[in-house]
Amino acid sequence: MEQPAVFVALNRFGLGARPGDLALAAPDPHAWVLDQLARGHADLIPGVQETAGRFHGFATYRRARDEVNKAEAAALAPPSPAPTPAAPACPPALTKMPPTLDNYPAHVFQADRIKRIEHMAASDTPLIERLAAFWSNHFTVSAIRDDVSICAIPYENEAIRPFLFARFHDMLAATATHPAMGFYLDSVTSIGPDSPIGQRRRTSVNENYAREVMELHTLGVNGGYTQADVGELALAFTGFGMDQTDGESAWFYDRHEPGERLLLGRKLAEGGSQAQEALAILASHPATIRHVSAKLAAHFCGDTPPRTAVKRLCDAWRTSGGNLPSLYKVLADAPEAWVARPVKFRTPQDFVLAAARATGLHGHGEAMLNELRDLGHLPFKAPSPAGYSDQDEDWLDPAAAVARVATAQRLARLAGPSADAAGLLPQIVFVSGRSATLDVVLAEPDPIEAMALVLASPEFQRR
Repeated sequence: MEQPAVFVALNRFGLGARPGDLALAAPDPHAWVLDQLARGHADLIPGVQETAGRFHGFATYRRARDEVNKAEAAALAPPSPAPTPAAPACPPALTKMPPTLDNYPAHVFQADRIKRIEHMAASDTPLIERLAAFWSNHFTVSAIRDDVSICAIPYENEAIRPFLFARFHDMLAATATHPAMGFYLDSVTSIGPDSPIGQRRRTSVNENYAREVMELHTLGVNGGYTQADVGELALAFTGFGMDQTDGESAWFYDRHEPGERLLLGRKLAEGGSQAQEALAILASHPATIRHVSAKLAAHFCGDTPPRTAVKRLCDAWRTSGGNLPSLYKVLADAPEAWVARPVKFRTPQDFVLAAARATGLHGHGEAMLNELRDLGHLPFKAPSPAGYSDQDEDWLDPAAAVARVATAQRLARLAGPSADAAGLLPQIVFVSGRSATLDVVLAEPDPIEAMALVLASPEFQRR
């Protein structure tokens, strides 16, 4: 299927067309893309409390939960054989969590994800939202524990979105030192064995973050590092943790492993700046430039991006010192990103967002999240630190196709019978004058079924 540049702009660079977007982008699709980049900043997801405040609330929740657990344990304890009074019954006020705290982490996490997906579905700058989602997935944190879930969306607000138009090194440092990443990959628990605290506690170093930051965030799996480099980087990061008094990340030098480090052949002098120096080395390493440039190119140019596009991104990275807007400009100007044929199968998140934007769904964030759960792509629930796959083959299977049809039907019912499916189709995807999809939609008398056919159509599954 060939498509004009306006649909490339709306679907490949954006998150899918809304009714009326075609008229905005049609005069100059390339300018439509550049205008968003010229904005120079990303909107924060509104209504999301900052991490520090969240941890104060979480501390209150934990204290209340502990009191409930103690009271319930006392009430359930068997009578003592000694002639002492039986354990008192659980006080009525503590038989369950206070309503405002009941299941606190799950409630705030769900509310945050609803705000996020509704924000993306309604955005007037969908390219910026696409970039935010790309980097958020690249630097994945997954809500596998309460202390991650309560700060997962604040993490995107604090460590991803403010640095979308900064240097790669700035975003890398922000994610590395955010409590969400620290809890997810356990760097907050890593203590140098020869540090003052380590000598008293006889602790060991946790290498989770060091391994993942090299394999996934920077150098890549074939980036030339060794297990010795992983160990040295892990030692450089000892001392990172969270200040429980204010909920902010902090460095505790009595936990930091003393001594010099040797990382990728570079010496890191003894002292508290080893982690920052290590991140600077990783951010500018040739393997990082190749790995991350190829990943960006694949997102916009197809799973096997042309070498020419990757090379131009690498050149721009070296010239600009990893300035991300310079990379975005290369992508916006790349002929490989503007080829007429679709180059990517929409991930479930792309598919649901595009459907919501096309049908004008507002206030249905929970329904959209339910669809993403069914499609295996819940935000901030990736099964591993690698994040969700951006490769077509990982989303193309018969069961997934059946699930997408069911999602299309449910979203069409949410859109309601008043939607004009036949009129909408040419506004959101390119259809030729003899489109089989348009013929099928026109022949369907039920407006809801007609809309479901639009959302489930082959043209709508690709960008």
